[in-house]
Amino acid sequence: MPYIDVPDARLRYDVTGEGPLLVFVHGAGANATVFFQQVAHFARNYRVLCMDMRGFGGSLCKAETFHQRWFPDDLARILDAEADGPAGVVCQSMGAWAGLPLAVREPERFRALVLSGSPTPAYGPHHASLTNVSNTFKRAGAGEKVAPTQLGFTEHFVANRPDLIALYQMLARQNQKVDTSHITDPELRLMPEHFADYRVPTLVMGGLQNKLLGAETHKIAAGFIPGAQVYTFPDSGHSSYFEEPAHYNRVVEEFFRQHGHGEDKGQ
Repeated sequence: MPYIDVPDARLRYDVTGEGPLLVFVHGAGANATVFFQQVAHFARNYRVLCMDMRGFGGSLCKAETFHQRWFPDDLARILDAEADGPAGVVCQSMGAWAGLPLAVREPERFRALVLSGSPTPAYGPHHASLTNVSNTFKRAGAGEKVAPTQLGFTEHFVANRPDLIALYQMLARQNQKVDTSHITDPELRLMPEHFADYRVPTLVMGGLQNKLLGAETHKIAAGFIPGAQVYTFPDSGHSSYFEEPAHYNRVVEEFFRQHGHGEDKGQ
């Protein structure tokens, strides 16, 4: 596994396949391995890179210096090492605090950007949901038993896929105990003026059954990102990529191909 040393952290990531670079950035509940269902699909046509954010999986950091303010720079350093041109980037939940600020700051790094299951750093009234999210993941990170439905999984998925719930919980236990509640800090907010020249094609997705964030949060968030498209998964919750991967992968692939990242099936 490749590693990159950055200030106060060592970042681990995994690369599979050949083709245009497609990067997956996980949320606060797991780590890079959680995208195994995306890797199996996209590695047939893309060079798929899944990174462990600092404090998660194999990316170790000083717990006392953990903060989401470093996420964009961490992603940039990995792109420095692995990208030979604009990349497609997919960010789940907290991962949006890596992708969106970097897309605002350095749009030339991106062919297109997908944000899923996330209020995103684009500030608005929907950020009220962050307090609940932050508290929930802080409890889970501290070792408290938190029901999968409280983490945004649907009751149907919990009942029918106990194997995948067990896998998700095992992945979560691989992470350091870091304080993710910094995500509500005002310094991380992207305000309208930050998007004055925003030009990265962006898709904001969310599950209609998302009880962690709310069913409409992704739609509201998209309204604060100029030109953003919206897609809703009617049958899944916070983690559509995990609950209904075939559906999720198809939507993501079609979006990137529409924006010239990968082969167009229509040609």
